[in-house]
Amino acid sequence: MSNLTAPNYTGQPADRRALGFLSTTALRSIGNARFLWAVPVVVIVIAAVVLPAFRSPISVNSLLATLAPIVIIAIGQAIVVMYGGIDLSVGAVAGLGTVVLALGPVIPGGAAGALVFSVIAGLVVGILNGLGVLAGINPLLMTFAMAGVVQGTALLLQGIPESAAPMDLIDVVGTSIGPVPLLAILAVVLLVAAWFWLSQSRTGRVVQAAGFDARIAGRLGFPIRRTTIMVYGLSGALSALGGLAIVARTYTADALVGASSVIDSIATVLVAGIVITGGVGSLLSILPAAVIIAVVGQIITLTGTDAYYQTIFKGVLLVAAMGIYQLAGRRMRMPWRLSRPAIDRPALAESTSTETPAAKDGDR
Repeated sequence: MSNLTAPNYTGQPADRRALGFLSTTALRSIGNARFLWAVPVVVIVIAAVVLPAFRSPISVNSLLATLAPIVIIAIGQAIVVMYGGIDLSVGAVAGLGTVVLALGPVIPGGAAGALVFSVIAGLVVGILNGLGVLAGINPLLMTFAMAGVVQGTALLLQGIPESAAPMDLIDVVGTSIGPVPLLAILAVVLLVAAWFWLSQSRTGRVVQAAGFDARIAGRLGFPIRRTTIMVYGLSGALSALGGLAIVARTYTADALVGASSVIDSIATVLVAGIVITGGVGSLLSILPAAVIIAVVGQIITLTGTDAYYQTIFKGVLLVAAMGIYQLAGRRMRMPWRLSRPAIDRPALAESTSTETPAAKDGDR
């Protein structure tokens, strides 16, 4: 199979472009992300002027600690949505991750072993979601049902008497560099790494191509089956890692602690301009979108506003952010046209004539 590369529409050789080591997709996504930053910047400036407490180091630390799990979990959700799916089990997996972390006293390896088992548990749940989708179950129904199974399992594990919040691990991952929590830095690093992978690697482009049109991607010989399991597995693992960020912020290991992560992750993805039907969007836009959600929550906390109004305030701000993003006229486009397939037609014809259907199914 020939390499999947995005054509250069700039009219210049790649090595003569600014940041020439980046693909057209990556360069375009950088430009798209900067327009969305206008909303959180305006909200932060207004909050800093009106609320003096918002400017305090403690408030900044609390804001960034809230931001970390939103970003980490939204990365996995965004990858799945870019692939044309959706994951409603992220909240339950985050809760399961916190419960497994609390089992450090009874798991070999202590807190470190519990962290590894937590991520593995999320990965397994994600793989099961992927297998269910491959079996023909709608992603919405599959992940919704899996959320119930995972949450019930977490509630059962939560009843183990020896379980307790992993304070040793929290002391390590909950450290801060000045007012910036270590997990907030980790969240940004993971976001940049995921963006670079999705926009620069062959596998990342397969994710976008399949999300844009899975049938055409399958006819071109892309490994659809393997990619499906991979994207849902990544979402599960990142959700479990997001559970660690929740524990570090709340000092609580509970099966229901990730309940708000579903709406937060989906809202972040939508505000980031990632099309819910898949194939179009930029992971870099997740950061400003997550900042919007985190800042709104921080303002509500500092003003003592009734928590029942939190959803209303979030919804209004999210709609405003989406409107501004659309008015900016910067919707992401596919880095290639369907009339210009990433695999040359002669190569495709040759591969279809030499490979058996069983071999192709095995690759997918």
